[in-house]
Amino acid sequence: MKNKICRSCNSVNGERATYCRKCGASLDDALIKEVVPKDEPKTAFRAAPRSAEQVAKERERANDPGRTSRGTVRGVAKPKNVLAVTPKCPVKPKVLYWPFIVSMASALAMFTLIIVFAVNYQNSKNDPASPQSAGSAAQTSAQTESVPADLSEASFEAVEDQIYTGEPLTPQLSLVLNGEDLTEGEDYTVTYEDNVSLGTAAVYIDGIDGYTGTLTASFNIVSGDAVCDDPANRGIVDLVMRLSSSMLGRNPTSDELTDQVNRLKNEEITGSDLVNEIIFGDECEARGLSDNDFVSAFYYGVLARQADEQGLAYNVALLEDGMSRSDLVNSIISDPDGEFAIICNSIGIETL
Repeated sequence: MKNKICRSCNSVNGERATYCRKCGASLDDALIKEVVPKDEPKTAFRAAPRSAEQVAKERERANDPGRTSRGTVRGVAKPKNVLAVTPKCPVKPKVLYWPFIVSMASALAMFTLIIVFAVNYQNSKNDPASPQSAGSAAQTSAQTESVPADLSEASFEAVEDQIYTGEPLTPQLSLVLNGEDLTEGEDYTVTYEDNVSLGTAAVYIDGIDGYTGTLTASFNIVSGDAVCDDPANRGIVDLVMRLSSSMLGRNPTSDELTDQVNRLKNEEITGSDLVNEIIFGDECEARGLSDNDFVSAFYYGVLARQADEQGLAYNVALLEDGMSRSDLVNSIISDPDGEFAIICNSIGIETL
């Protein structure tokens, strides 16, 4: 048995084949190869012999100049006895793994860089010498400073009793807030009330420059004299204070206050005596008050009120008409039913 091997595609064809069953090329110049046949079955298939006319047509097609070496001309059908062979097992495309590997490696490298950056950033924040830590500390400090502190939560030592001097008393305060000493004028301001006469003075402390809220405090003003410091004698003290401040333009000294209060309390003098002693003394005469100012000061010091317009005009007119100031004063304070008598009776002293 002989086989024909196509010179174009090296495919094996049968001994009787004229054209290659794979590429359709002519097998006239094909290589002949002897094949030892295997044991054939008893009824072997044999192809029918072709006539001379069929062979001539096949050779005429093979010599056709329009044919190519690997098949038919475009638009020309292949010979019917030529088989188009399709591979039974198509070649599988190769799977490329390297792009996936490169992508995974890039992602791993990026993740590693992020972890390293995060660790370094955290370490730099914890390092006091690093700019990030300094900036963070400054920001925290600024936030802390920007929050106003409530001054009402501050603590301070109670103010001791102050000795009367006739002048406004302004004892120093020591304020502490959150363990920090505060400074007057920088962190808070202080306002005093009733801080001249004997009694209780009020203190108002207001926060400034980042501090808010108000603190209130108080302190006592004493003379050191039992009679003057007795609350029951506060009306007598007020009378002496008013007469001196209105008629003399100043507060009594500590000695004057003690002397006058004790003499009134011990009935050594009356209320009228004290009025004449102060109003017609050399110091008051030296002030040179006008009739209008004299009457206004008299009303406040003696009657404990501001002069009304009608009363002021009436008494000034009396002085302008020739009445002496001594006659005017004594006509008012000697009235047993007058305002001055009522004041003297209320504070427990004699009027005349």
